[in-house]
Amino acid sequence: MNLVKLQILVLIEKYKKVTDVAAEMNLKQPTVSFHMKSLESELGASLFQYRSGRVLLTDAGRALYQYAVRIVSLSAEAERTVKQFTSLASGNLELTASDIPASYLVPKLLSQFTQQYDGIDVYLSVLPDDAIRERLRSREIQLAVLHSAEGQDDTFHTQVIAEEETVLVFAPEHPFAGEQELTAQAVAREPWVQHEAASFLRGISDQWAQLNNVRVWNHAVLGSPEAVKGMLYTGRMVGVFSRSGIEGEVAAGRLAYAKLPGMLPADGSFVLAWRKDYTLSPLQQAFAGMAAGSAQINGIPGAPV
Repeated sequence: MNLVKLQILVLIEKYKKVTDVAAEMNLKQPTVSFHMKSLESELGASLFQYRSGRVLLTDAGRALYQYAVRIVSLSAEAERTVKQFTSLASGNLELTASDIPASYLVPKLLSQFTQQYDGIDVYLSVLPDDAIRERLRSREIQLAVLHSAEGQDDTFHTQVIAEEETVLVFAPEHPFAGEQELTAQAVAREPWVQHEAASFLRGISDQWAQLNNVRVWNHAVLGSPEAVKGMLYTGRMVGVFSRSGIEGEVAAGRLAYAKLPGMLPADGSFVLAWRKDYTLSPLQQAFAGMAAGSAQINGIPGAPV
């Protein structure tokens, strides 16, 4: 049972067609079919079933698929890691971040990094926090920047790269802009623009409502942080946002903010995260070290916790 056969099984589950698997692996279709039959013969079980031009996994195939995904992922990770150990003068740095840090923090760090290591190519993908954590655990990604609260990420090494404050945001003409002291009850009565359910900021607003025993009116739920700000520009609605993410709009007079009143959830931070059983490559270590140095310049301890 070699790696190629397991890769084929994983791709069959993804594409459901031998032709698409052959194209993905740059193999001829008869070669893919041969490996499929060989794997069934080797294991003495039927793994594939053909229905209406599609190839599906049998129960035995789905059982094997769970292991095949891990083996293929580990193989790819091993290859990437070994290649990254060759030199800091060239290579790829792959990083995944959630929306807020991907928009307002990570680009600055990547710019600094590429200036320091000009032979390096960087790749940034953006996913919700929950999806990032799941992909870290499943070894699909190795290094990520997350919004995190204290004690939230005990399955990962986390290195604080920026402290963050979550604030209540509204348009400058909103009545709250002139209020000296807000109450949780008054804030909860306003129509809210909420972030999507899987986001860190939605979790903060839900925790705040629970801590203060209020029910928030979720007038709109949007999947994009920029869309949230766009709705806040023009209406009576309020919402929560990372303070660093609204600095430009506040300076330009398009948004205003206040501290959340009442009892507050645990303070959040932006953290660099990786699995505890994963050893950072020299390239990743270099990025983590640079990020830690940037954090220390701003008075933030950068050591992993």
